[in-house]
Amino acid sequence: MSPKSFTFKLTVPRDPQMAPLVAEVATHAVGYAEMNAAAGADLVKRVGAAIAVAVKAAGQPAIQIVVTGDATTLTVAIDATAVSAAHSA
Repeated sequence: MSPKSFTFKLTVPRDPQMAPLVAEVATHAVGYAEMNAAAGADLVKRVGAAIAVAVKAAGQPAIQIVVTGDATTLTVAIDATAVSAAHSA
């Protein structure tokens, strides 16, 4: 695992109180991946919007979060919704 090649997974209850936690995980991933500040801030904002929708949606009692990074892109998958950004966008 390195800033240019990583995957980590997280399962959170489908509860609105978990939305800030997921946004914080995205913020940590942005820092770890050494992303451009503007691209990272935009990604975190979009992750926040996606998790807000996910916690309100019907479905399993837990939400699966998968964060992956490579040399060019950081992706946060929230159940079936993926939010991605290029490192230097």
